Order: sequence, then structure tokens, then C-alpha cells
Amino acid sequence: MSVLDDISTRGAQIRERLRQLIQRHEYPRDIRSLLLMAYVDIALEHHEAICLLTKSKLNGSAFAMVRPVFDTMFRALWINKVATEQQIEQARRDELTFLMGKIRDDIKQGYFSDRPPEEAQLFDKILQLLKEAWRAMGSYMHSGALQIGRRFIGDELKPNYSEGAIVEAVNLVTIALLLLLHMFFVSMRCQKEDEETQALLRQYRADFGERLRALNTDENGIAR
Repeated sequence: MSVLDDISTRGAQIRERLRQLIQRHEYPRDIRSLLLMAYVDIALEHHEAICLLTKSKLNGSAFAMVRPVFDTMFRALWINKVATEQQIEQARRDELTFLMGKIRDDIKQGYFSDRPPEEAQLFDKILQLLKEAWRAMGSYMHSGALQIGRRFIGDELKPNYSEGAIVEAVNLVTIALLLLLHMFFVSMRCQKEDEETQALLRQYRADFGERLRALNTDENGIAR
């Protein structure tokens, strides 16, 4: 099987397992918890949609869905640890402006201000990669130059999405999903479910890390 087949199959297995872990418990009904539950469900649905779209070779639409997964993850992280009660209520009423640059900085402060420096440095590296990818993700989401460029092979109107770029998209959203559920289970004090989620992430990295590094993604991948 190709890397794309393997990573898509594993992504579907991870998503199904995470759904099973979520269903083990009842969760609090306060506004914050309800928002987190909604964000998790949205991310799971987006992830499944991306996998279905790539399977149907509707890759332009799949690429457009990558940034909303990360947007959902960042909102959930911010609501969980940073937002005040007033801001949580504003978010519930859709009256809060989420400025991603500020949210990312707030998340770093909220989660890593009291953690060892090496953890904050690792998060900085992740944030830097996401900052570099954010504009590209937006170009695909908003039918910008990268998305338009993918509609042509030479001057022929024909989709031009390489396998490497598709693999990159599926990989990104699978990692985002695992990170989001890690936060969710920690927040809900579901230790066993969090431990299994972390184990899924470690196994995923072990199984695909070298294969992804060896895969030559083209010049305009999803995170370029």
C-alpha cells in the first residue's frame, strides 16, 4: 500500500477509537465543557470529511478544510485554559473575535509559563511551523493563489494535487485531532483515555515519522 493509503487508514482508525473513548463518560454541562465537547465533535467531523474528500479525489475541498481543523483546536485550547468566564459566554454567543496570533501567544503563556523551559521551546517550534503554514492553509481555504494554482497542469484546467501534498494534509489534521483530544481528556480528568490518546500519538509518530520525512512533498504542499 502507498503512504497515502496507509496514513488514511490509520487516521480513520484513530478517529474511530477516539470516538469510542469519548463515549465512555458523561461530561459536565457547564458552558465551558459544552464548548469543548462541541469543538471536539466539530474536529472529528472535519477530519472524517477530509478523509472522504481525498478518497473521492475532491482534494481542493479537502485542502480547504485543513485550516478549520487547526482553528477549532486553537479555539478549544484557548477556551479551556485562557478565557475568562465573560469571554466564554461571549464565545457561546458568537460575540468574541478570535485573533489567531494573539490566541497562540495566550495559549503558550497559559499552558507553558510554569512548565520546564524545554517544553516551552518545543511548543515554540510547533507554533513556528504552524505560523509558516497558516497563510498557505488560508490560501487553500479562501481560494487563493495556491488553491488556484492547483487547478492547472500547465495551461490545462486539470487538478494538480500530488500524493505527497495530500499525505501532508491528512497527517496534519490527524496530529491536530490527537492533540485536541489529549487536551480534552486532561481537562475532563479522564486519565485512562488521555494515556491511550498519548499512546496513539506516540505510535503514529513511530510508524510514520520516517516515511513522512522520506516522502518528497512538492514545492507547494499544504503547509508551504
